[in-house]
Amino acid sequence: MSRFTVRTRLTLVHGGLFVVAGTALVAFVYLLMRFAPRYVFPTPAAEEGGARVPTPMPTAAAPLDISDKEDVLRTLLLFSGLGLAVLGVAALALGWWISGRVLAPLHDITATARAVASGNLHERIGLQGPADELKHLADTFDAMLARLDAAFEAQRRFTANASHELRTPLATTRTMLQVALADPEGQDLPELGRRLLETNQRSIDITEALLTLTRADHGLTAAGPADLARLVAEVVAAVDPGDVTLTTSVRPATVVGDATLLRQLVGNLVTNAVRHNHPGGRAEVRLTQDSFATRLTVTNTGPLLSAADLALIVEPFHRLAPRTARTAGHGLGLPIVRSIVEAHRGVLAMRPVPGGGLEVTVTLPG
Repeated sequence: MSRFTVRTRLTLVHGGLFVVAGTALVAFVYLLMRFAPRYVFPTPAAEEGGARVPTPMPTAAAPLDISDKEDVLRTLLLFSGLGLAVLGVAALALGWWISGRVLAPLHDITATARAVASGNLHERIGLQGPADELKHLADTFDAMLARLDAAFEAQRRFTANASHELRTPLATTRTMLQVALADPEGQDLPELGRRLLETNQRSIDITEALLTLTRADHGLTAAGPADLARLVAEVVAAVDPGDVTLTTSVRPATVVGDATLLRQLVGNLVTNAVRHNHPGGRAEVRLTQDSFATRLTVTNTGPLLSAADLALIVEPFHRLAPRTARTAGHGLGLPIVRSIVEAHRGVLAMRPVPGGGLEVTVTLPG
C-alpha cells in the first residue's frame, strides 16, 4: 500500500511529467543548437584596408564569456537547467494547490460516508459546483443514501406493523383463555372454541402472508410455464362474491413464472376487488395476451380513491378504512401483489375509477 496520499501522488505525477517534458525539451534544443547551425567566430586578427590589425589581448575570461561554440552550448545548457529547476519547483507547488482544489469534494464525500457508517442515514453530501465526475459521484452517493434511508424506514415500519398484527390475535387469545379460566362454569365452550379458531386462523393468515411476501422479495426459485388463464378460472371459482357481481373475460395466456406465486397474485386481486366493494357493486377480471406482454386487469366499484391513497395501499399493513366484517384483512394483499409482480419483472399499474373504485393492471413479459 502506498504511503502517499492521493493529493501527494497527483502532485508528484504532475511535477514529474513537467520535469520529464522539460528535460526532453532542453535536450532537443541542445542537440539542435549543437548540430544544426554553423558557428562563425572572428579570428584573432582581422584585415582592415588590406593591413593586418592585431586583435587586442583578451583579459581574464569571465564565467559567462562566450568566445566559441562550446561556450554557447555550455551557457545554453546552464540557463536551461536553471530555468527547468525553477519551473519544476513551481510546477510541484502549483500541482499541489490544484490537486487540493480538485480533491476537496472527496473530503465532503468521506465525511458523509463516516456519518452514514455511524448510523445517520439522513446525511447527504449536497455537493455544489460544475457537473463533473466528482459531482456525479456525489449525486449518485446521495441517491443511494436516499434509497437506503427509505428502505430502512420501510423495514422499520414493516417490523413494527408486523409485530402489532401478530401480537393482537395472541393477546386476544390470551384474554379469552384468562376469562374462561376465571369463570369456567359460565363459558359457552362451542362459542369460545369458534372465537379461538377464528383468532388462530387470523394469526396463520398473517404468518402465511408474511412468508409469501418474503418469498416474493427473494425472487423466483421455481419458474416455468404457467397457464395464467387456468389460474384465474380456479381463483374466480373459489371466491365467494356475495352480493358483488363478478364477471370475467379471460383469453388463453401462458407466462413464465412461479405458478404458486401467480395464483396468490390473482387471488389477492380478486379478493380485494370483492372485499373492498360496496353492497351490490361490480367487479371484473380481464386477461389478454399479445406477442409482447400478458395483461391481467381487475376492476371494481367501491370508495373514492386519490393518488395519495394509491401510494399508501401498496405499503404493508396499511388500510384506508377501519377493519369491518366486510373489509376484514391484514393489509398485505396489494404489497404481496407488488412483490410478486416485481419478482416476475412485470409492471403494476393502478388508477382510481371515476365514481369510486380501483383498476389494477398487471403486465407480465411474454
